[in-house]
Amino acid sequence: MKILKFFLKLFLVLAVFFFIAASIYVRIYGKSIVERALVTALNRNVVLGNASYHFPFGLRAKNVYISKSLKGGEFLRIQKVIAQLSLDTIYRGKLAFDKVALIGPSLVIEGKKAAEAAAEGPLPAPGQTAEGAPIPPDMAQKEDAATGGEDQNKTVPVQVLVHRLIVKQGKLHYAEGLTDKGFTFGLEDVQLQAGNLVFPAQEGRSEFMMSALLIKEGNMISGSRVRSLGWVDVFHKDMEAQVEVVEANGTVGLTAKAVSKNNDMDVTGEIKMRNLLSGLDQQVSSDASSVNDLVLNALSSAKVEIGAKFAFKTKMDDFRIGQVSFSGNVVTK
Repeated sequence: MKILKFFLKLFLVLAVFFFIAASIYVRIYGKSIVERALVTALNRNVVLGNASYHFPFGLRAKNVYISKSLKGGEFLRIQKVIAQLSLDTIYRGKLAFDKVALIGPSLVIEGKKAAEAAAEGPLPAPGQTAEGAPIPPDMAQKEDAATGGEDQNKTVPVQVLVHRLIVKQGKLHYAEGLTDKGFTFGLEDVQLQAGNLVFPAQEGRSEFMMSALLIKEGNMISGSRVRSLGWVDVFHKDMEAQVEVVEANGTVGLTAKAVSKNNDMDVTGEIKMRNLLSGLDQQVSSDASSVNDLVLNALSSAKVEIGAKFAFKTKMDDFRIGQVSFSGNVVTK
Protein backbone atom coordinates (compact mmCIF):
# COMPACT_ATOMS: atom_id res chain seq x y z
CA MET A 1 0.00 0.00 0.00
CA LYS A 2 2.85 2.37 0.89
CA ILE A 3 4.56 1.58 -2.41
CA LEU A 4 1.33 2.38 -4.30
CA LYS A 5 1.00 5.73 -2.54
CA PHE A 6 4.65 6.50 -3.24
CA PHE A 7 4.26 5.89 -6.98
CA LEU A 8 1.00 7.86 -7.03
CA LYS A 9 2.69 10.84 -5.39
CA LEU A 10 5.66 10.50 -7.75
CA PHE A 11 3.32 10.46 -10.72
CA LEU A 12 1.52 13.59 -9.51
CA VAL A 13 4.83 15.39 -8.91
CA LEU A 14 6.09 14.49 -12.36
CA ALA A 15 2.81 15.53 -13.95
CA VAL A 16 2.89 18.91 -12.20
CA PHE A 17 6.55 19.36 -13.14
CA PHE A 18 5.83 18.54 -16.78
CA PHE A 19 2.84 20.89 -16.80
CA ILE A 20 4.87 23.77 -15.35
CA ALA A 21 7.81 23.10 -17.69
CA ALA A 22 5.52 23.02 -20.72
CA SER A 23 3.86 26.27 -19.64
CA ILE A 24 7.24 28.00 -19.25
CA TYR A 25 8.32 26.67 -22.65
CA VAL A 26 5.22 28.08 -24.34
CA ARG A 27 5.61 31.43 -22.59
CA ILE A 28 9.24 31.85 -23.70
CA TYR A 29 9.24 30.29 -27.16
CA GLY A 30 5.55 30.24 -28.17
CA LYS A 31 5.43 33.35 -30.39
CA SER A 32 8.73 32.56 -32.11
CA ILE A 33 7.78 28.91 -32.70
CA VAL A 34 4.41 29.83 -34.18
CA GLU A 35 5.82 32.50 -36.51
CA ARG A 36 8.69 30.40 -37.84
CA ALA A 37 6.56 27.27 -38.18
CA LEU A 38 3.90 29.16 -40.15
CA VAL A 39 6.54 30.62 -42.46
CA THR A 40 7.87 27.12 -43.12
CA ALA A 41 4.47 25.46 -43.52
CA LEU A 42 2.80 28.19 -45.61
CA ASN A 43 5.87 29.43 -47.52
CA ARG A 44 4.65 32.95 -46.79
CA ASN A 45 5.83 35.73 -44.52
CA VAL A 46 3.98 35.76 -41.19
CA VAL A 47 3.96 38.40 -38.47
CA LEU A 48 2.13 38.05 -35.16
CA GLY A 49 1.64 41.53 -33.76
CA ASN A 50 1.11 42.13 -30.04
CA ALA A 51 1.30 38.43 -29.17
CA SER A 52 0.69 37.30 -25.58
CA TYR A 53 0.70 34.05 -23.63
CA HIS A 54 -2.27 32.80 -21.58
CA PHE A 55 -2.03 29.98 -19.06
CA PRO A 56 -1.71 27.11 -19.65
CA PHE A 57 -1.19 26.81 -23.44
CA GLY A 58 -3.06 29.77 -24.84
CA LEU A 59 -1.68 32.23 -27.38
CA ARG A 60 -3.32 35.45 -28.49
CA ALA A 61 -2.22 37.88 -31.17
CA LYS A 62 -3.54 41.07 -32.75
CA ASN A 63 -2.88 42.52 -36.20
CA VAL A 64 -1.64 39.31 -37.77
CA TYR A 65 -0.21 39.63 -41.27
CA ILE A 66 0.34 36.85 -43.82
CA SER A 67 1.83 37.79 -47.19
CA LYS A 68 0.97 36.48 -50.63
CA SER A 69 4.47 35.03 -50.98
CA LEU A 70 7.93 35.47 -49.53
CA LYS A 71 8.33 38.45 -51.88
CA GLY A 72 5.45 40.25 -50.17
CA GLY A 73 1.94 41.22 -51.23
CA GLU A 74 -1.07 41.09 -48.97
CA PHE A 75 -2.92 37.79 -48.64
CA LEU A 76 -4.48 37.75 -45.19
CA ARG A 77 -4.87 40.18 -42.31
CA ILE A 78 -6.47 39.18 -39.04
CA GLN A 79 -7.58 41.58 -36.33
CA LYS A 80 -7.35 39.02 -33.54
CA VAL A 81 -6.29 35.39 -33.11
CA ILE A 82 -7.09 33.22 -30.11
CA ALA A 83 -5.31 29.86 -30.16
CA GLN A 84 -4.95 26.91 -27.84
CA LEU A 85 -1.76 24.90 -28.35
CA SER A 86 -1.97 21.13 -28.17
CA LEU A 87 0.41 18.95 -26.17
CA ASP A 88 1.40 17.44 -29.54
CA THR A 89 3.52 20.55 -30.02
CA ILE A 90 5.67 19.61 -27.05
CA TYR A 91 6.28 15.90 -27.51
CA ARG A 92 5.84 15.39 -31.27
CA GLY A 93 7.67 18.44 -32.56
CA LYS A 94 4.64 19.54 -34.61
CA LEU A 95 2.89 22.85 -34.19
CA ALA A 96 -0.56 21.57 -33.27
CA PHE A 97 -3.56 23.58 -32.11
CA ASP A 98 -6.61 22.16 -30.39
CA LYS A 99 -8.54 25.27 -31.38
CA VAL A 100 -7.88 28.44 -33.38
CA ALA A 101 -10.33 31.35 -33.57
CA LEU A 102 -9.81 34.08 -36.19
CA ILE A 103 -11.68 37.30 -35.42
CA GLY A 104 -12.09 39.82 -38.23
CA PRO A 105 -9.90 38.21 -40.92
CA SER A 106 -9.68 39.82 -44.36
CA LEU A 107 -8.64 37.45 -47.16
CA VAL A 108 -7.69 38.24 -50.76
CA ILE A 109 -7.80 35.36 -53.26
CA GLU A 110 -6.68 35.68 -56.85
CA GLY A 111 -7.34 33.39 -59.79
CA LYS A 112 -4.43 32.01 -61.78
CA LYS A 113 -4.63 34.86 -64.30
CA ALA A 114 -4.13 37.52 -61.66
CA ALA A 115 -1.54 35.49 -59.77
CA GLU A 116 0.52 34.84 -62.90
CA ALA A 117 0.32 38.49 -63.94
CA ALA A 118 1.47 39.58 -60.50
CA ALA A 119 4.34 37.09 -60.60
CA GLU A 120 5.55 38.57 -63.89
CA GLY A 121 5.70 42.05 -62.41
CA PRO A 122 8.83 43.73 -61.00
CA LEU A 123 10.33 42.44 -57.78
CA PRO A 124 9.65 44.61 -54.72
CA ALA A 125 12.27 47.07 -53.59
CA PRO A 126 14.24 46.22 -50.44
CA GLY A 127 12.09 46.78 -47.38
CA GLN A 128 8.83 46.82 -49.37
CA THR A 129 6.10 44.41 -50.37
CA ALA A 130 5.10 43.75 -53.98
CA GLU A 131 2.59 46.59 -53.75
CA GLY A 132 5.26 49.03 -52.59
CA ALA A 133 4.05 49.19 -49.00
CA PRO A 134 6.57 48.91 -46.16
CA ILE A 135 7.16 45.38 -44.95
CA PRO A 136 5.70 44.93 -41.44
CA PRO A 137 8.20 44.84 -38.55
CA ASP A 138 10.21 41.66 -38.03
CA MET A 139 9.52 40.49 -41.59
CA ALA A 140 13.21 40.09 -42.36
CA GLN A 141 13.56 37.51 -39.60
CA LYS A 142 10.69 35.52 -41.09
CA GLU A 143 12.39 35.47 -44.49
CA ASP A 144 15.59 34.18 -42.87
CA ALA A 145 13.66 31.36 -41.22
CA ALA A 146 12.23 30.19 -44.53
CA THR A 147 15.19 30.80 -46.81
CA GLY A 148 18.13 29.56 -44.78
CA GLY A 149 19.16 32.44 -42.51
CA GLU A 150 20.48 32.19 -38.99
CA ASP A 151 17.16 30.94 -37.63
CA GLN A 152 17.48 27.81 -39.74
CA ASN A 153 19.71 26.25 -37.10
CA LYS A 154 16.91 26.42 -34.55
CA THR A 155 14.30 23.68 -34.27
CA VAL A 156 11.28 24.73 -36.32
CA PRO A 157 8.21 22.52 -36.73
CA VAL A 158 7.65 21.89 -40.42
CA GLN A 159 3.99 20.96 -40.05
CA VAL A 160 1.05 22.88 -38.63
CA LEU A 161 -2.13 21.12 -37.52
CA VAL A 162 -5.42 22.76 -36.53
CA HIS A 163 -7.94 20.38 -35.02
CA ARG A 164 -10.71 22.98 -34.98
CA LEU A 165 -10.86 26.34 -36.77
CA ILE A 166 -13.45 29.06 -36.10
CA VAL A 167 -13.78 32.23 -38.18
CA LYS A 168 -15.93 35.18 -37.10
CA GLN A 169 -16.72 38.47 -38.84
CA GLY A 170 -14.53 37.61 -41.81
CA LYS A 171 -14.22 39.20 -45.24
CA LEU A 172 -13.15 37.69 -48.54
CA HIS A 173 -12.46 39.19 -51.95
CA TYR A 174 -12.02 36.98 -55.02
CA ALA A 175 -10.76 38.25 -58.39
CA GLU A 176 -10.28 36.03 -61.42
CA GLY A 177 -8.09 38.59 -63.21
CA LEU A 178 -6.57 42.02 -62.78
CA THR A 179 -9.36 43.83 -64.67
CA ASP A 180 -13.01 44.40 -63.80
CA LYS A 181 -14.05 42.17 -66.71
CA GLY A 182 -12.99 39.04 -64.85
CA PHE A 183 -15.24 37.17 -62.45
CA THR A 184 -15.16 38.83 -59.03
CA PHE A 185 -17.20 38.68 -55.85
CA GLY A 186 -16.94 39.43 -52.16
CA LEU A 187 -18.13 37.90 -48.92
CA GLU A 188 -18.74 39.74 -45.67
CA ASP A 189 -19.72 38.64 -42.18
CA VAL A 190 -18.08 35.28 -42.85
CA GLN A 191 -18.78 32.72 -40.12
CA LEU A 192 -16.94 29.43 -40.60
CA GLN A 193 -16.14 26.24 -38.73
CA ALA A 194 -13.69 23.67 -40.05
CA GLY A 195 -11.74 20.73 -38.67
CA ASN A 196 -8.58 18.71 -39.24
CA LEU A 197 -6.54 21.26 -41.19
CA VAL A 198 -2.91 20.47 -42.04
CA PHE A 199 -0.25 22.77 -43.53
CA PRO A 200 1.46 21.93 -45.85
CA ALA A 201 -1.50 20.02 -47.22
CA GLN A 202 -1.65 16.29 -46.63
CA GLU A 203 -4.06 13.58 -47.65
CA GLY A 204 -7.30 13.77 -45.67
CA ARG A 205 -10.69 15.41 -45.59
CA SER A 206 -11.44 18.64 -43.78
CA GLU A 207 -15.12 19.19 -43.08
CA PHE A 208 -16.46 22.74 -43.05
CA MET A 209 -19.62 24.78 -42.54
CA MET A 210 -19.87 28.42 -43.63
CA SER A 211 -22.28 31.33 -43.70
CA ALA A 212 -21.63 34.76 -45.27
CA LEU A 213 -23.19 37.76 -46.99
CA LEU A 214 -22.65 37.82 -50.75
CA ILE A 215 -21.41 41.15 -52.15
CA LYS A 216 -21.52 41.46 -55.93
CA GLU A 217 -21.88 44.92 -57.44
CA GLY A 218 -24.70 45.16 -59.98
CA ASN A 219 -26.13 41.75 -59.08
CA MET A 220 -29.68 41.42 -57.78
CA ILE A 221 -28.75 38.74 -55.24
CA SER A 222 -26.06 40.91 -53.66
CA GLY A 223 -26.77 41.12 -49.94
CA SER A 224 -28.16 37.59 -49.84
CA ARG A 225 -26.75 35.10 -47.37
CA VAL A 226 -24.62 32.25 -48.67
CA ARG A 227 -24.65 28.98 -46.74
CA SER A 228 -22.35 26.09 -47.49
CA LEU A 229 -21.24 22.82 -45.96
CA GLY A 230 -19.18 19.90 -47.11
CA TRP A 231 -15.63 18.62 -47.12
CA VAL A 232 -12.40 19.30 -48.99
CA ASP A 233 -9.18 17.36 -49.58
CA VAL A 234 -6.69 20.04 -50.62
CA PHE A 235 -3.87 17.54 -51.21
CA HIS A 236 -5.76 15.58 -53.88
CA LYS A 237 -7.88 18.59 -54.89
CA ASP A 238 -11.08 16.72 -54.14
CA MET A 239 -14.18 18.38 -52.75
CA GLU A 240 -17.89 18.00 -52.27
CA ALA A 241 -19.94 20.98 -51.12
CA GLN A 242 -23.57 22.09 -50.99
CA VAL A 243 -24.29 25.80 -51.46
CA GLU A 244 -27.46 27.83 -51.17
CA VAL A 245 -28.14 31.54 -51.50
CA VAL A 246 -30.97 32.81 -49.27
CA GLU A 247 -32.41 36.22 -50.08
CA ALA A 248 -33.38 38.80 -47.47
CA ASN A 249 -37.02 37.68 -47.51
CA GLY A 250 -36.04 34.09 -46.74
CA THR A 251 -36.46 32.82 -50.31
CA VAL A 252 -33.83 30.36 -51.50
CA GLY A 253 -32.72 31.97 -54.76
CA LEU A 254 -29.97 29.54 -55.70
CA THR A 255 -28.87 26.04 -54.81
CA ALA A 256 -25.73 24.36 -56.09
CA LYS A 257 -23.54 21.32 -55.61
CA ALA A 258 -19.83 21.38 -56.38
CA VAL A 259 -17.94 18.12 -56.76
CA SER A 260 -14.22 18.03 -57.54
CA LYS A 261 -12.06 15.01 -58.35
CA ASN A 262 -8.35 15.53 -58.98
CA ASN A 263 -8.99 19.26 -59.53
CA ASP A 264 -11.75 18.70 -62.14
CA MET A 265 -14.87 20.33 -60.71
CA ASP A 266 -18.48 19.90 -61.82
CA VAL A 267 -20.98 22.48 -60.58
CA THR A 268 -24.71 21.85 -60.89
CA GLY A 269 -27.65 23.71 -59.41
CA GLU A 270 -30.81 25.71 -59.86
CA ILE A 271 -31.53 29.41 -59.72
CA LYS A 272 -34.97 30.96 -59.23
CA MET A 273 -35.12 34.29 -60.99
CA ARG A 274 -38.41 35.85 -59.89
CA ASN A 275 -36.79 38.54 -57.78
CA LEU A 276 -34.05 38.98 -60.37
CA LEU A 277 -36.64 39.91 -63.01
CA SER A 278 -38.32 42.34 -60.62
CA GLY A 279 -35.00 44.07 -60.07
CA LEU A 280 -34.28 44.25 -63.78
CA ASP A 281 -37.72 45.73 -64.39
CA GLN A 282 -36.78 48.78 -62.31
CA GLN A 283 -33.66 49.34 -64.42
CA VAL A 284 -35.40 49.12 -67.82
CA SER A 285 -36.17 52.46 -69.47
CA SER A 286 -39.80 53.46 -69.91
CA ASP A 287 -39.52 53.38 -73.70
CA ALA A 288 -38.28 49.80 -73.85
CA SER A 289 -37.16 49.56 -77.43
CA SER A 290 -35.51 46.17 -77.53
CA VAL A 291 -37.19 42.81 -77.65
CA ASN A 292 -35.24 41.69 -74.58
CA ASP A 293 -36.52 44.62 -72.53
CA LEU A 294 -40.10 43.93 -73.61
CA VAL A 295 -39.78 40.27 -72.67
CA LEU A 296 -38.34 41.10 -69.25
CA ASN A 297 -41.10 43.64 -68.59
CA ALA A 298 -43.77 41.16 -69.61
CA LEU A 299 -42.39 38.37 -67.43
CA SER A 300 -41.93 40.70 -64.49
CA SER A 301 -45.43 42.17 -64.65
CA ALA A 302 -46.90 38.67 -64.99
CA LYS A 303 -45.26 37.68 -61.69
CA VAL A 304 -43.64 34.57 -63.05
CA GLU A 305 -40.86 32.52 -61.58
CA ILE A 306 -38.14 31.05 -63.74
CA GLY A 307 -36.53 27.95 -62.30
CA ALA A 308 -33.38 27.51 -64.34
CA LYS A 309 -31.11 24.54 -63.79
CA PHE A 310 -27.49 25.15 -64.66
CA ALA A 311 -24.22 23.26 -64.97
CA PHE A 312 -20.64 24.11 -65.79
CA LYS A 313 -17.13 22.74 -65.40
CA THR A 314 -14.16 24.47 -63.81
CA LYS A 315 -11.00 23.80 -61.80
CA MET A 316 -10.86 23.62 -58.02
CA ASP A 317 -7.62 25.63 -57.86
CA ASP A 318 -8.74 28.14 -60.51
CA PHE A 319 -12.48 28.63 -60.09
CA ARG A 320 -14.15 30.52 -62.91
CA ILE A 321 -17.54 30.52 -64.60
CA GLY A 322 -17.13 29.65 -68.27
CA GLN A 323 -19.69 28.08 -70.59
CA VAL A 324 -22.86 27.51 -68.57
CA SER A 325 -25.72 25.34 -69.86
CA PHE A 326 -29.25 26.22 -68.70
CA SER A 327 -32.54 24.31 -68.70
CA GLY A 328 -35.75 25.03 -66.85
CA ASN A 329 -39.39 26.07 -66.74
CA VAL A 330 -41.39 29.29 -66.50
CA VAL A 331 -44.07 29.06 -63.81
CA THR A 332 -46.87 31.62 -63.35
CA LYS A 333 -47.48 32.69 -59.77
